[in-house]
Amino acid sequence: MQSKEQIIEQLKAAFSQRKKPDNQHLLVTDALDPEREPLEALLIQKEPWDLTPDDIRDVVSSNLWMFTPVAFHYYLPAFLAAMLKDKGNMGLFSDEMLDSLMRPRVGDADRKLERFEGKSESQFIAQLGGIFHEWYSSGWPDTLFLHRYGTLSEPEKQAVLAVLTWLQTYAKNEYDEDEIKEVIERHWNVS
Repeated sequence: MQSKEQIIEQLKAAFSQRKKPDNQHLLVTDALDPEREPLEALLIQKEPWDLTPDDIRDVVSSNLWMFTPVAFHYYLPAFLAAMLKDKGNMGLFSDEMLDSLMRPRVGDADRKLERFEGKSESQFIAQLGGIFHEWYSSGWPDTLFLHRYGTLSEPEKQAVLAVLTWLQTYAKNEYDEDEIKEVIERHWNVS
């Protein structure tokens, strides 16, 4: 098994051909969110490897959806390296990244709803269930996944797989081992 440092070097090498997009191509144009300005300013100002855990936790976290595919590809290796180095100071970002690495299926709507069972009114769950099922049935989650990960080169995919394998082996306290296994099985173990 490779060390964290070796995997980070693998990430850097695998993604080295990715160039930073022009500033106007960092975020999707229809992202009208109050978080857009700070995120855009951060991405314009900093290269991927200059992002700190605080930058990721305070500005990037919960905003991955705003990245264009090319910007996502450009920053991805640094995000994955940050997951490897995380000492619990990046908040929910690592979970968000892991969620993004799992290729979605229509049945995932039920899985996401299980989090709400017993915690909310049944009418709320039913209404939310309809929204989740509509979202997953639309095909948009899979399209987004494929825009982010479907065009990666083989060396890039292998670098992502190395991160996931390391997390599965050495970060059992931070991540559900079965979840990482499913993430790998749904997309990353395919050559």
